[in-house]
Amino acid sequence: MRRALSLAALTALAAATVTACSGSGSESEYGKDLTGEPINLSVIASGPGPIYQPELLKAAQATANAINDAGGVKPGGGGAARPIKLIHCEASTVTDPNAATKCAREAIDKKVIAGVGKYVSSDAVVQAFHGAKIPLVGTQVQTGQDFTSPASFPIQGGSPMLSAATGVALQQAGAKTVAVVTGDSPSGRLVPQYVKALLADPGDLKGAHYLPFDVSADLTSHFSQIAGARPDGVALLASTDVTTKTIVGLRQAGYRGKIAVVATAVSEASLAKMGDASEGTVVVSDYDAATNTANPKIKQFVDEMDKYGDGKIEGTEFALNVWAAIHLVADRLNGATDISGPALMKSLEGSKVSIGIAPDFTYGSPNFLKLPRLPRATVQFQTVQGGKIMAPEGGTFTDLNQFAKK
Repeated sequence: MRRALSLAALTALAAATVTACSGSGSESEYGKDLTGEPINLSVIASGPGPIYQPELLKAAQATANAINDAGGVKPGGGGAARPIKLIHCEASTVTDPNAATKCAREAIDKKVIAGVGKYVSSDAVVQAFHGAKIPLVGTQVQTGQDFTSPASFPIQGGSPMLSAATGVALQQAGAKTVAVVTGDSPSGRLVPQYVKALLADPGDLKGAHYLPFDVSADLTSHFSQIAGARPDGVALLASTDVTTKTIVGLRQAGYRGKIAVVATAVSEASLAKMGDASEGTVVVSDYDAATNTANPKIKQFVDEMDKYGDGKIEGTEFALNVWAAIHLVADRLNGATDISGPALMKSLEGSKVSIGIAPDFTYGSPNFLKLPRLPRATVQFQTVQGGKIMAPEGGTFTDLNQFAKK
């Protein structure tokens, strides 16, 4: 029997993926001369550190520039077109426990209409936006409030879905037995139950191995132990640096089985570091691969990042997420007579959403994890080929709900 996972366990797993940094906020500039009042959007993200994702803020600004260059947001009933203006803020609970909350307060004080692509672990941030009736669109689900708050509008399943999907991906690729490799922390110790949740049989989980978070540590003995156990597949859930080191180390230790990772832990740069060791790695993603430019929306993303990001923005999961979130907000506001946080929240609740880089979904649809704010359980099983992350033939997605037993 596959057992339901507790909200506390899901929260702990998601929170383990976030490390934030010192608080600093600044207003972004928009290039095109649009005469309407700017529409402020908040982007709160973790700063430099083990899981820093600079692509997020870069992609957010490139997206805003693209929308503004295309004419901005046209309000209903006439009036001057309005530009998108971003309020950036990087936060860290390491140096300042209140940094994330300060970012939220700054954004609310500047009368943002929505938060987009939030990537920081803080229930207080979600509660602040909820209290101000401002939706968080495309939020990276990290905490209990992300999973349950009426202000939370993610556009993907995030780390809980991706973790469960690694086991499915490996078994769909031909592996029967699966070992988990993850970080040695209280939350890391919860990872095996997520992977086991959707395996064909719970007994297919063959061991869990916990690695230190210190990338400089000698992990040779760990890699030898994992390779010696000879699982058919390895579900690797770690930071980008640890993922890179582990894949190379496992191959050097003689492991020839299948390896599955989550898309948030790999990039073109990390694949280049791995070289041939990464070939054939299964990548579980919330979105279509950024290399699949046969998808018109992926092509649009690539073109906008090339033009407005000076061609320096990788198509990471974080970049795709914030790009889709900002376009979703702009589309909902375009033609609206009431451009405000409460009106946008009302527009989103229970609505059907089409972002083009993933299957359409409807807010409020049920999922096997029974988390009310996760809008979908669809993922794509991609493969590393020639140092690139490639979509499956036809760009197909897999619905994880079909693997959950009642």
